[in-house]
Amino acid sequence: MAKPSKLTFVNGKPTLVPYDQVTRKDNDKAYNQARDVNQTKYVNFYHSGLWRSARKDVNQRDYGLCQRCGSQLNLIDHIVPSKDDWEDRLNPDNLQGLCDDCHRVKTKREWIKHNKGANRYMSINVVCGLPGSGKTTYVNSHKTKHDLIYDYDSLMQSLTGLPSHEKNFDVHDYIILFFEQMLRKLKAEQTFDNVWIILTYPDERLDNLLSPYHHINHILLDVDRQTCIDRLNNDKRFNQSLISVFNDFENKNFDNFKRVTG
Repeated sequence: MAKPSKLTFVNGKPTLVPYDQVTRKDNDKAYNQARDVNQTKYVNFYHSGLWRSARKDVNQRDYGLCQRCGSQLNLIDHIVPSKDDWEDRLNPDNLQGLCDDCHRVKTKREWIKHNKGANRYMSINVVCGLPGSGKTTYVNSHKTKHDLIYDYDSLMQSLTGLPSHEKNFDVHDYIILFFEQMLRKLKAEQTFDNVWIILTYPDERLDNLLSPYHHINHILLDVDRQTCIDRLNNDKRFNQSLISVFNDFENKNFDNFKRVTG
């Protein structure tokens, strides 16, 4: 009985070959040779002792498991590709263990985004203000259809099911981890029309990380302390732990912020 056939490309032409015949070997060899010549720094890094050591450390940290599906990992992947952010290539927070299937899905998504996605003029909007100043209301009234919104309080409420004035400090670490990974990805992408980052205080990391890549708008909801307290009391969201937040807020520098009423 003849072996079953499969359709593949040989020398750029569709060709029927035996099902068990490996046909990509010559193509892969040519691709690797071209990469060795044209991307020497890139190739040398992935053969370096620094990269081997980083892979070993991340493998141990992730317990040998794919961080997306939980099966055995096959490789260590850059969350933000090294080609997009070369300086972050050895940062363990930018590395994750993946299995082959999850890595294939991630790579395909990245290729589509780079080659077929829209290249937007993306603005970063940092919106600060006291609790009760109306930051979320302001963002909701100005957002467009293709925006990304980071709101710590909304994430806390969604992840815990707690009322908006309560916090679970164990969940806090997960929200901050998401925030840090989001900032890394924003350095290398122009996927959204606007990114809205809702904070109480200014965060200098945002300017340091993102200003070389994107325009940043600084917006302060300029509402006096007593009005905010009255709003929180009316909504039954005020508690004594917020007193320190109000006091700290008065010592922050908002000189480069556009002041708007909330």
